Amino acid sequence: MQHYNRNYGFTANPHSSKQINFKQAMTTKPPLTYCQPHNLTYHNLCTINKIPPGTKQLLGFNLKYCLSTKHLHQDINKTVLKMAYSIKTLYHRKELGINKDNHYEKQIYMKNRLWNPPPAPLLLEDKLTDFDKEAKAKQEGLLTKVQKRNLSNLTPLQANSLQHLQDNKNLLIKPTDKNLGPAIMDTVSYIKQVLKEHLLTPTYEQLTHIEARSKMDTIKTNLKLLLFNNKNLLSKSEWIYFERNLQLHHRLPVFYGLPKVHKNPVTLRPVVSGINSLLAVFSNWLDYKLKDLLPYVKSFVKDSGFNLSTPFQQHNPASS
Repeated sequence: MQHYNRNYGFTANPHSSKQINFKQAMTTKPPLTYCQPHNLTYHNLCTINKIPPGTKQLLGFNLKYCLSTKHLHQDINKTVLKMAYSIKTLYHRKELGINKDNHYEKQIYMKNRLWNPPPAPLLLEDKLTDFDKEAKAKQEGLLTKVQKRNLSNLTPLQANSLQHLQDNKNLLIKPTDKNLGPAIMDTVSYIKQVLKEHLLTPTYEQLTHIEARSKMDTIKTNLKLLLFNNKNLLSKSEWIYFERNLQLHHRLPVFYGLPKVHKNPVTLRPVVSGINSLLAVFSNWLDYKLKDLLPYVKSFVKDSGFNLSTPFQQHNPASS
């Protein structure tokens, strides 16, 4: 019976009619293993350590698979506060007659974390309070209803494999080059390969901590100097973008390698992640400014939601 449930989602009763079996199959929730995909892909590059059972069933979902928690979150205060913030902000803008901000640019918009909307009128505040109470009451009822249910979308084998992989520091899980599925590697082998193929080659120069910090400080000073010397060439939205970003703490760019599983032998593609770094602030702004030059290109794709009848936007500067 377990074999049929796992492979077909239900087990028919031979003593019942087809109609009764059909109705029962439609009303019976199939097991989790039946609902999951079967075309799973991952790459086992380990040569030293053994991977836990169920690794393929887990990593085959890809690294962007959204995991469900076993139980519902019991605190919704953050969600309610975020909603109240948005409503109060919209009301504040409407009260000031700000229907459209001419200085708002979505790509380079940076939220002012020190600003909070003023209190709304008493009637609106009461409505928000009532909504908060009703939402929490609904949540309490839902928590009572599903408190004994396991809401996780992983099977016991997958959950056990996930726990083993999280605890084992000798195994490393990486995305692969060309997005060919996740790969699992020995941590020691990965570090040796990164050093051999990239960091300990003439292409790279090893710096001391003091030298690296000095170079980063020099880059930061030069970029700030360039920014302040050309302040009059920036729009208000651009200046606000830089002003708010420069008040934040920025991390150093991080180097890592992506396994090229389509190569034999497998090599690593070097990547330097600049996310949340100071250079990313200026890189994002540069991408925004370069878009002004797009109309001077003979043809370009305006966006991914273009009309099939007019897929390209064309512009001839000579005719302007």
